Amino acid sequence: MKNIFIFILTISFLLSCKQTENKSAEILNKENKSLEEKFIPKYGKSFFEFDEIEYYHTDISEDKAMDLLDTQNKSKNDKLKFEIILDEKPTNLKSLSFISKLTEIGFTKSSIHKSKFKDIKQIFTEKTVYESYAAACIAVYRDILVFKKDKEIIGLCKICFDCRLFRIVGTDSNTENFGQDGDFEKLAKLLKE
Repeated sequence: MKNIFIFILTISFLLSCKQTENKSAEILNKENKSLEEKFIPKYGKSFFEFDEIEYYHTDISEDKAMDLLDTQNKSKNDKLKFEIILDEKPTNLKSLSFISKLTEIGFTKSSIHKSKFKDIKQIFTEKTVYESYAAACIAVYRDILVFKKDKEIIGLCKICFDCRLFRIVGTDSNTENFGQDGDFEKLAKLLKE
């Protein structure tokens, strides 16, 4: 009888702890959601002052992109694809001669309509974020934005929307928070419209 009483007392104690733990987690979730709703980002300097955006996109599969890793005995075009889709090219604005060859290696080119510039400029601006994340995958850069001012290239952004990695050249702005707080999704939607 004494053992049954101890058993029931232990079970009651454990259940009350679990209920308290669940209530604590629920309260914490509500507080976090409330903070997130109240968070107002602070904006800083724009990455680029542009009057034209060229958009390049390829539908290369991840498998085909990974085949580019073996660039030995590959053609010049395959080596260029590797440098653009998987590697860190370009490193600066002086190394942009490859842009004229993007359509030759499978990218389609289009122009972004000026009606989207305000939203894109807001995405390409320094800002504080509520929550940030980092990816640890191999980027497959299928999307490239070329920013121009008076017909001159002033900046470039390569994006992997799958793992949310990016490479931006041509700005001295802090690009650390680019794409955070839903900006990758907003940009993807703008580019598809």
